[in-house]
Amino acid sequence: MRKAVTIIIPVLLALLAAAQFTACEKYVLPAISIDPDTLRFTAAADSAQIQLVTNVITSPSTDENVTWISAWPNWFDADSPVTIYVEENASEKERSGIMYFKSEALQRKLVVIQEGKK
Repeated sequence: MRKAVTIIIPVLLALLAAAQFTACEKYVLPAISIDPDTLRFTAAADSAQIQLVTNVITSPSTDENVTWISAWPNWFDADSPVTIYVEENASEKERSGIMYFKSEALQRKLVVIQEGKK
């Protein structure tokens, strides 16, 4: 019995050590990129697509006062086309806003410019 225990314990420790090395995951640096990084629209309500390349969960947002820009879908976790929507600009002045694409650690900006009504 004692001989069996002296053999089993080292074997179990070796298996445990091997399991730790095989269970390690490779860490990938988070990345987000968008193309293009600037969109121009006429005064009419419209949409355009950008290409989002990411390897982390990412969601779009704007500042509170920029309610005329939106994006679909609402979150991403892989490379994806993203549709950017703008509401009609009833003002004669050009307006601009920023849509942020954020993860826990990263942020990228999309500049959106819309002409004024003529």
